[in-house]
Amino acid sequence: MPFIEDWITHPMTIINRLHEKSPDTFENDVRNYFQTNIDNPTFYKEIPSLNDRDDEHPLPSGCLVRYRAMIQDMADDEIYCTNYKVRSNDYQQTEIEKSAKYTDLFVCPPGYSVVEQEPPREKFSSRQCFLCIPVPNETQWVKDAYRHYFGEEFTMHKRSIDNHDNIQELLSPMKRLKTTAETNNDNSDTTAKAESVKPIAKSGYIVKVYDTTEEILLNTMVEFIGIYYDHGVVKADNIPTNDEMDQEQMPPIKTIHCIQYKKLAHINPLLHHQPAIELDQIAISRQYILSLFESIFPNDKLLCEYLLLHLISRTYVRQPSSAYGKLSLNISHISTEQFNSLEQLLQTILSLHSSISITINKLNTMQLMPNKNVTKEDDNENQLMQTPLQLPFNSHLLIDETKMECGQLTTLGLNNIKLLQELLRQQTLKYEFHIYQLDYECDIRCLVISSTKSILPCDVYVRYESEQEINQIIFPHFTKEQIDHIRRYLTYISQQLELDQTINDTSSDINTYIQEDFVNMRKQKLLTNLDDFHLLLVLARLETLSHGGNILTQTHWDQAKSLEFTRRQRMNI
Repeated sequence: MPFIEDWITHPMTIINRLHEKSPDTFENDVRNYFQTNIDNPTFYKEIPSLNDRDDEHPLPSGCLVRYRAMIQDMADDEIYCTNYKVRSNDYQQTEIEKSAKYTDLFVCPPGYSVVEQEPPREKFSSRQCFLCIPVPNETQWVKDAYRHYFGEEFTMHKRSIDNHDNIQELLSPMKRLKTTAETNNDNSDTTAKAESVKPIAKSGYIVKVYDTTEEILLNTMVEFIGIYYDHGVVKADNIPTNDEMDQEQMPPIKTIHCIQYKKLAHINPLLHHQPAIELDQIAISRQYILSLFESIFPNDKLLCEYLLLHLISRTYVRQPSSAYGKLSLNISHISTEQFNSLEQLLQTILSLHSSISITINKLNTMQLMPNKNVTKEDDNENQLMQTPLQLPFNSHLLIDETKMECGQLTTLGLNNIKLLQELLRQQTLKYEFHIYQLDYECDIRCLVISSTKSILPCDVYVRYESEQEINQIIFPHFTKEQIDHIRRYLTYISQQLELDQTINDTSSDINTYIQEDFVNMRKQKLLTNLDDFHLLLVLARLETLSHGGNILTQTHWDQAKSLEFTRRQRMNI
């Protein structure tokens, strides 16, 4: 077997060697060779990751890379020539057939030239092309954990993630900076300064995929392993000024020729070595997260319970104009300190989290609908424009409505409101393609924070009730290990929704009990429509899963009823 540096730094050398050895079995030989090395955990770590590279330290063109990304746009299939011939320039004129797979350009060895001839029809094939970007709402702790567990052992400096002792220190740098600044202002005139952080390159890559065995959809999270090319590298001493730079001379987007890919159901690296969680650990983690929520919302266990169920909710059944399993939540009447602490906590425990703030001005000026002008012939202009709502499945979105004021919405503002309403009601998002629109399915847990009841339709509305305003929040002392238990718990439980065990394994006894209960609640006018009954079923399902169960029991059904009827009593519904 060649040295590790050979198949990582010069993978095409290995590929060409396998093609020369056996052209008939070439594709299987390449797949098996790289699969064997990639499956080795030690060798896998040696593959450089594009997610951890900044613009100041680019990777050499032609090396093997890893790339954790989201499918942001899809292009037409690309037709390419699978094989080509080169001929020596000496009197012997020796011809060699080479493979054009996994490369954009014909590579000609020294002393050879490409044979210019029309290849037969069977020498052509197609490859899928995707525009991929780093997962847009991947939280910082996920990036740090990937570097820690899967970083290049000898070629990069690993950042330690074990130097924080409790939840206060694990909050995002903005929160820690704010706390430090407040402390310094109380004690001295010293001004807190944030440490400079090198920006990670966020540019997209064209990923070219061969021989796909399963469908790759828009917004899917995928880890690609392939050969990285940067054919648009310009030497530093030849870079023209901005006035001299012609738009057509701009370097093209970088490409990755995929050798292996894996669709990612989640991006929590903590579940890589521990994919399952024991039942007793589930119970402990559940108490951990509720105690954190109770630190932000003291004396309101009802709100904390709904917040937990919201974080593990996920769409599991779709019908026309309906999505079942989602639990969008609207919380109102909380202080600024509570809002900031909640947002920082969500960034600390969730793997996919982002937030947007909506005001009259932003709704009237911001384009929330992803759009693409398909009439443009230029590839750079004919690309899907990403918006804050184009997110991968199983994401969490916090919508800040606390700054909403009175005003008049323009046509764009009304379209944005309608877009958000469809997202919350149906879990679909419209994409505009110049002359027509398409609805794409999504699965985004939406949490709306507002001063009063939101203008957006949410499944559950909870008004926080407290005798006094909360201006200071102190979290319980949790270690890094305990926080990791919470992170594992939230991802693991939300993944269990795909199994649909609660519905499939429901016994006839509980079915009879629920049916009789439904009739009694209708008689007592506790339920007014089927939507109310469906909400109870969703809550019972989430209660079951939050405790690590997969069979709906009478206890969980009664807990869901008690939770919902207590909320209705508070809301005077």
